Amino acid sequence: MQAHRPGEILVVDGDSHFLSFAATTLQRRGHAVRVCAYAAEAREHVERHFFDAVLCSTVLPDSSGAEFCAWIKSHEDLQGLPVALLVEESQNSDDLIANLMRDAAPGSLQLSGPLAPDEFIVRTVRAEEFAIRVGGLLKLRRYREEIGNALTALLSVAAGVEEQDKRAAGHCKRLSIMAVLLGAALGCDEYQLLTLERAGYLHDIGKVAIPGAILEKVQPLTPREMEVIKEHCVLGERLCRPVAALQPVLPIIRHHHERGDGSGYPDRLKNDQIPRLAQLFSIVDVYDSLRTWRPYRPALNDWQAVDMLRNEARRGFWNQAMCETFARDVVPILNDHLDTSHVLWPTE
Repeated sequence: MQAHRPGEILVVDGDSHFLSFAATTLQRRGHAVRVCAYAAEAREHVERHFFDAVLCSTVLPDSSGAEFCAWIKSHEDLQGLPVALLVEESQNSDDLIANLMRDAAPGSLQLSGPLAPDEFIVRTVRAEEFAIRVGGLLKLRRYREEIGNALTALLSVAAGVEEQDKRAAGHCKRLSIMAVLLGAALGCDEYQLLTLERAGYLHDIGKVAIPGAILEKVQPLTPREMEVIKEHCVLGERLCRPVAALQPVLPIIRHHHERGDGSGYPDRLKNDQIPRLAQLFSIVDVYDSLRTWRPYRPALNDWQAVDMLRNEARRGFWNQAMCETFARDVVPILNDHLDTSHVLWPTE
């Protein structure tokens, strides 16, 4: 990770003396620095130029640092941009957040969760420590870039796996859509929904190690071939494990073929032993399979597939409450969502 190369840094502060201090300190260490005093001007800079980090005072002439930070964090294209708030005195971050939220105008964006800053830097800090703290933000930026590159590479691999099996066209995107719809209906939070969305694309990535002749086979698989196919859950988990951002997805990758009665794989887990998101994901995976042609049966329509899901849930395979939520809240709206996303159910 290239943590020490110079960075492009934006400093937003109404105090001209601090702007001069920050610019001089950082430029002496090779960084490119752009400064401004107003949030409106800072937004224009962020929209027009690339930055590795933003340093922003908690109080600006036309806004607050908390609101500017939240504006950055709420933009999908800017979420990887580290933001440090420049504060007046040394306090722990919980106290700082409490004070900032207390002083915020009613209805303003709050400084919490994904909208929170990445760092607090005391404005009276010495130059050497100031440079070190900014260096930490640059390391964070490089780390996020590397995670993004790793995710992109893994998603490309997953797309390649899908292309190996022509019967699976659109499978990953459909599962991603269905899993997020069911997760929302079950009250999952935004982090869980992101996990489900990523699982849609990555759940079968372990099949990259499965011979194409087995994946494309239309005749019944031999017992040995079936054992090879079952290995894809463990292989997929192993492939994604080094990427820190994918840790929440790993239980879904490994356990999306478990069954509540213990007859699934790879670990033969039962009922609540199976992670909740994996239970949820299993339902949409099975539904997609039922809606898709197989050598041993034609594709089922939506309510035929729901009936079979319900029958299997009664036999203990799937979570019955989740199945009913899927049938009630997701199936009636699913085709509209698929059409909007330009995803079709495959033909033979």
